[in-house]
Amino acid sequence: MRKTLISALVLLLMQALPGPSALSVAAAQEPDGKILSLKPWPLLPNYDSLDDFGRGYFPRAVYEEARTQKEFDVLEITYASDGLLVRGMLIKPKAPGTRKWPAIIFNRGGNGELGRITDSGEACCRLNTSCLDVADLHLFAKAGFVVIASDYRYQGATVKRDEWGGVEVDDVLNLVPALKSLGYVDSERLFMLGLSRGGTMTYLAIKRGIPVKAAAVIGGVSDLKAWVNARPEMGMVNGNQYIDGFANIWPDYEHRAEEYYRARSAVYWADQINVPVLILHSRTDRMVPVTQALRMAEALQEKGKVYALRIYDRDGHPLQQHRYDRNRLIADWFNRTDESSQ
Repeated sequence: MRKTLISALVLLLMQALPGPSALSVAAAQEPDGKILSLKPWPLLPNYDSLDDFGRGYFPRAVYEEARTQKEFDVLEITYASDGLLVRGMLIKPKAPGTRKWPAIIFNRGGNGELGRITDSGEACCRLNTSCLDVADLHLFAKAGFVVIASDYRYQGATVKRDEWGGVEVDDVLNLVPALKSLGYVDSERLFMLGLSRGGTMTYLAIKRGIPVKAAAVIGGVSDLKAWVNARPEMGMVNGNQYIDGFANIWPDYEHRAEEYYRARSAVYWADQINVPVLILHSRTDRMVPVTQALRMAEALQEKGKVYALRIYDRDGHPLQQHRYDRNRLIADWFNRTDESSQ
């Protein structure tokens, strides 16, 4: 009797909870990739309100064009993934017409709250770059692509439990059925773009068979152990303000660490990268050493895989100083792969 009463009270409380809690209940009942909500993205802050990092990242004209454009809808989405509610971004034409649009799945960098693409309500700055992501991805929409991205599942109580290439890879894979549900997207012309940690996610998604025709990786991590060793100040093993640390997240880290690192490092399984990959990196990247790109290219070369490598002499981690050349190479890579397979 007591258990029945408690169950009834829990059910009543769940029904009374508004907003995200109700959506979370719905997500548990929906197929993976089903889009549960879409809402307009908040208006981007004006250029003068950005910090020095933001103003240095974009020329005023490029950023203000993205902020004031009327051609595309920028939407925050929530979708179902493994019974969870996951947030993300969708950029689409306001008037897609009757044509079918190719789509790019964008995999963000960072971990936990760092690098989050969905709007947090906080000022846009070096540590909260969502407005810059919107402006950057708007350029790919202008190039003729629908763009979709996941913010990964780590939010709220789990935000510091980011596995970096663990279960959240499902959140990337489940963007495919989300795209297939959109009538204006050509599900036979899907591509993938990863930045930094998103490079790891891109390689892992390809390994698991995501149906993309080609991929591009900017400043990507291809050997996680080597990167962790090169950047001990990041605190990725024992934790920092954004993540509890791999040693505290990956089960039995003491005995299985090498297994976890290799499973997340594409240089060890380049034979499973079966789509053409464009690798872009800066020789002077201080976040992810250029050796990560060079080793990945070498591994792909040894396995006879299709790839291209472009190293820029001097630039930042996301190659912002060569933004137009970077984007041109990516769009050309996707379009050329698309044309060659028709």
